[in-house]
Amino acid sequence: MQTDPAIYTDFSSLTSLKKGARENSPEAIKEVAKQFESLFVQMMLKSMRDTVPENELFGSNAERMYQDMYDKQLSMHISSSRGIGLSNVIERQLGGTPDSDVFTDKKIRDYLDSPVRKIDTAPFVKSAVTLNSLSERSSLTFESITKPSANKSSAWQSPNEFISDVWPHALRAADELGVDADVLLAQSALETGWGKHLPLKPDGSSSFNLFGIKADERWSGDKVEIVTREYRHGVMQQEKAEFRSYDSVSDAFEDYVEFIRGNSRYQKALEHGYDAEAYTRELQQAGYATDPNYAKKINRVRGNDMLQNRVSELKILHNVPLT
Repeated sequence: MQTDPAIYTDFSSLTSLKKGARENSPEAIKEVAKQFESLFVQMMLKSMRDTVPENELFGSNAERMYQDMYDKQLSMHISSSRGIGLSNVIERQLGGTPDSDVFTDKKIRDYLDSPVRKIDTAPFVKSAVTLNSLSERSSLTFESITKPSANKSSAWQSPNEFISDVWPHALRAADELGVDADVLLAQSALETGWGKHLPLKPDGSSSFNLFGIKADERWSGDKVEIVTREYRHGVMQQEKAEFRSYDSVSDAFEDYVEFIRGNSRYQKALEHGYDAEAYTRELQQAGYATDPNYAKKINRVRGNDMLQNRVSELKILHNVPLT
């Protein structure tokens, strides 16, 4: 059995931590955050113990001493493993980057292979991402546009970064449509793999097409042509299609609002805007996507703990009521 190397009486680790703090080391920031969380957990355990009556017959000072030692070690073990999430918040506040925020290749693979985005595994070699649509949209996989631009705004490095940048725009768009901002955030995250994969313009810059809206005869703006995978009668096939291109995230959300409000087919969805699951279900039934599980996928992304935790933090920072 492997034991936890972190011991609460290890003063040499404290000395090393002080040295790292003076050097503004990312590792030191991470460790400070974990230790603060450990103290918080220790306070919780102590409060819990105080609610339990002492055993006057068998209790002793020695028992209380060892119980205290156990609680201190337990709190360190909890914070050094999965923790309760507090250390991540503290680490961000101190300028660090929690491990959960790092968008590694493994996380991308896990995300693409998860039930939320279950597609062919082979296209992942080409960093493929599936979008779903009908007429104006297309159930597609971007294959020729996966090399991210060096511009940060065209390829977010983590889901948390994507959420932080997109959420204010989703909030404004949701207010105009009368829907839940979390739904629009989840839909754009599903469509673009948390912003990692967007159609690129010929010069390599981002099209900011966050919702996979196609450029038909009604669209007079810029376009990008890409190879897509689209469902026809339940069979996926490769096609070329043109998609709308925008200058910013803000423009993408503004066009999404106009696209939804301007199509009578989506009016029933808007009537159910107060109900996230009903809204996505009506979007799908109206033909926004050919994927029969499109609505379920959006709501799975929306229910993701990481998304909900980050949105809660943003709501607190911007004084938005928690609902």
